[in-house]
Amino acid sequence: GGSGPGGTGGGQDASGTRRGGLGTGGQGGGSEDSFQQMRHLLAGRRQLLGKLVGGQPGNASTGVPVSTEQVQDVLGQLQQKATPTMMVNGKPTPRTVTHLKQDLLAQLRQHTPGNQPPALAEEDGDAIDLVGMLFDHIMKDVRPNSAASALLAKLQVPLLRVALQDKAFFTRQQHPARQMLNTIAETGAYWLGEDDADQQLVGKMQSVVDRTVREFDGDLGLFNNLLEDLSGHLQTVTRKAEVAEKRHVEAARGKEKLALARERAASVVEGMLKKQNLPRFTHTLLSQAWTDVMALTSLRHGEDSEQWKQHLDTAERLIQVAKAAPGAAPISSDDAQVLRTDIQASLTQVGYHAEEASAIAQRLVDPQANADDDSAASRTELTMRLKARARLGEDLQQAKKSKKSTLTPDEQKRLEQIRQLPFGTWFEFSLNQQGEKVRRRLSWFSTVTGHVLFVNHRGQKVGENTLEGLAKAMVQGQVKVVEEEKGTLIDRAWNTVMSALRSFAGQSPAEAPAR
Repeated sequence: GGSGPGGTGGGQDASGTRRGGLGTGGQGGGSEDSFQQMRHLLAGRRQLLGKLVGGQPGNASTGVPVSTEQVQDVLGQLQQKATPTMMVNGKPTPRTVTHLKQDLLAQLRQHTPGNQPPALAEEDGDAIDLVGMLFDHIMKDVRPNSAASALLAKLQVPLLRVALQDKAFFTRQQHPARQMLNTIAETGAYWLGEDDADQQLVGKMQSVVDRTVREFDGDLGLFNNLLEDLSGHLQTVTRKAEVAEKRHVEAARGKEKLALARERAASVVEGMLKKQNLPRFTHTLLSQAWTDVMALTSLRHGEDSEQWKQHLDTAERLIQVAKAAPGAAPISSDDAQVLRTDIQASLTQVGYHAEEASAIAQRLVDPQANADDDSAASRTELTMRLKARARLGEDLQQAKKSKKSTLTPDEQKRLEQIRQLPFGTWFEFSLNQQGEKVRRRLSWFSTVTGHVLFVNHRGQKVGENTLEGLAKAMVQGQVKVVEEEKGTLIDRAWNTVMSALRSFAGQSPAEAPAR
């Protein structure tokens, strides 16, 4: 195809479509030519189908000719009463343009002399069939019986009327009705199928679609107004999502810092405990609660700080106390009091209640006190409680433990691919065997902890993922990166429809739209 006016320069338009076949063609001549080209391909398809079934090809039906005005009148009546679902074999099914065409012909028949079959003008029949193909293709991306499929079905009649009235609908990307259909379709296909769909957004889209059905009667300006209203709302949703996403990323970065601090504290404490034969209570306290205290100190003050040295010193002294022979007094009573106060204050900082912290400090600093049976029982109970406590940054520690699995060469390759992706890349997750999919945005990941943060379109955190888990899911085909798509959903749908028509006409793929 030659390069026509409009578009983004070169021989292709913004959607990567070769101009000349289906292009941006401005209003008027170019647009009309492109539509005629579509009709020509449609006629080729009809001829082929006619030969295959041995019947009369599609729209070239005999009967009483009906004018475009009559078709518009009947569609106007259908617009006010058409329901977006049909009962097929007892099940509600989204209505298709094919169903609408049957309804249209049935209604027109009531107005023909002697109830003879009506014959649509060929151009009208073609326009209806092309809109039908477009909607069939769009509906493949939308969950059946979802809010989005009902919204799109409601738009079928008004958009059929637009297409009959203004052929630029087929060819001009900036056509207001086409842009509105695209906004509803993209938002619906990617977001409205989710369980956590934004109810305000659903409400706004429903009101825009309902206004179209109620008010459209030939004035294309209505679509400009409605599109502006909807776009304004979507911008607000996007801004809110950006703020929410930023919060989640900051929280995830904070968690990563905590995980690193905790890892460092754990290795320091483990180094001190190595080969020390300590009572279980002291060992548990130092390897768990005191490691949390050290991690928090590392985060807040760093490992060159006085606080860090002081906590290390406290741990050393507790080891001395625990190893002292029965009856020996390894530290003075004044020192013991200072130590108790220090332990108690530090434990309350990492989430222990004052009473609990006091009991633990008492046991640590004076392990010999009241060493009767009750005391042994309460010491065991305290040890159990220490072990059962939620730890600082524990979820990340678990994720680290679980990620030590070996990867196949394929999985390793995927892992490297993910690590190279920029934050903000969209992924598509398969939800079930029925082929339902959902999109998630990769907001952030940590190469240290392997933690991956995904958000939905509202910027809300969704699911727990690790880099390795993601690599495995990609190899299994459950997750894939959404390639940057050229053009809008409607442009791509038209391209696919045109490619299908060209293949019917026996044209080589080279002549089909560039993908």
